[in-house]
Amino acid sequence: MAPQYDKPDTRVHDALKRIGPLPVLGGTVSRIRTLANDPNGTTTDLVQVIESDEAFSANLLRYANSAAHARPIRARTIRQAVTLLGRRALVRIALEAETYRFLERFPGGAHLSRGQLHVHAVTVAAYSATAADLRGAQTDSAHLAGLLHDVGKLLMPAAFGVVPLEEIAAQAPFGSPRAELERKILGLDHAQAGSLLVGLSEPADEVTRAIAYHHGGPTGLAVPSDETACVIVGDVLAHMITGADPDRELLAIALDRLGATPDLLDEVAEKAGIAPTGAVGDLAEAVGRLEAVAHTDDLTGLHNRRSWIETVRRELASGTEGALLVCDVDGFKNVNESHGHRAGDLVLTEVARVLARHGVAGRLGGDEFGVWVREGQDAGRRAADAIMQDVSESLPVELVTGENPLGITVGLASTPPGGAEVMELLEAADRELYAAKPGGGRRTTR
Repeated sequence: MAPQYDKPDTRVHDALKRIGPLPVLGGTVSRIRTLANDPNGTTTDLVQVIESDEAFSANLLRYANSAAHARPIRARTIRQAVTLLGRRALVRIALEAETYRFLERFPGGAHLSRGQLHVHAVTVAAYSATAADLRGAQTDSAHLAGLLHDVGKLLMPAAFGVVPLEEIAAQAPFGSPRAELERKILGLDHAQAGSLLVGLSEPADEVTRAIAYHHGGPTGLAVPSDETACVIVGDVLAHMITGADPDRELLAIALDRLGATPDLLDEVAEKAGIAPTGAVGDLAEAVGRLEAVAHTDDLTGLHNRRSWIETVRRELASGTEGALLVCDVDGFKNVNESHGHRAGDLVLTEVARVLARHGVAGRLGGDEFGVWVREGQDAGRRAADAIMQDVSESLPVELVTGENPLGITVGLASTPPGGAEVMELLEAADRELYAAKPGGGRRTTR
């Protein structure tokens, strides 16, 4: 749990009551997070939730059409945006969009405390998530903690007034020196204040802990978790690209916690692909500086979602006739629960090996894959039949038989006369896939 100070200031508790739970963790975003983590949730469910919130829908499309997320494909509908992004990316983008909008418009507090809080937040989130990816920490927790790490700067003026915070910010604008001065003068730093504010909405201990300790906690030197270390790395990098000096002692402790050397900073900066931020521009421009994504899925070695969609798009643009298959592993959740995630990973890599033999294969996310088959619908049907047969023969017999057998459902969409866009085919195949599942069918075609 987040640390508790011995003598909590009643002004802080009063301010917490006035501010209440953060809107960025409730409403539409909360529903999206719940659905995205529900193995039984569907794309249609997500689309309905998003489309019920017009303001959020508009914001999501701006993100989906930014250079960072959909280059060069533009999503014209919410369904296309959801399909293009994938569930995991959708949750992150939903959080970023709402946090950015909230921090940009926050109506009160010392201007020196706020600074460019909205731009800094999404930058630190991207760096924190990248560090977690590279060092095996909980990526989603590191991302959320990085995104909200400085929200305590909103609580502090509400509790102690604007003038004391401006005086502190004038002496120490950012980083550990500022947190230390806050503790000395007010008995509380903005990191701990942020954990209290986020704790009203977010039950995950690793998130509130990382926020509370991103400046080292009461001693200035404590790094209690890998996720905390990732947020420290992200925060240091975000300040370094603006020319600020890092807290080298705390950074060294964070790197040691991650079993890393200072080379990690260069690796994170290169992989995240964030350029130094200048003047605040359009939201899409800010997002365009975020996370550069590689072309290969780390687990399976196939194309990742973006790379596969772009590959199919080029095929269609060249006039190639073909069929697009969406393949979903049936019974996969039971494998993870009964045999562990390592067994689940082995299943996914074996399925990927099978799919790669039958066309241009990519991992769309989780246990869902895409395969592009040239030469039209007949070739696609033959590939779908062969995939189902090969998967049943390649997986261990104890997994393809029994009460919850492993299998694969395939949805197929072929190119119509005159051609088609990749997102249209993907949507059509996705619909056929889910239509096949309730009746127990293994493949439907379109």
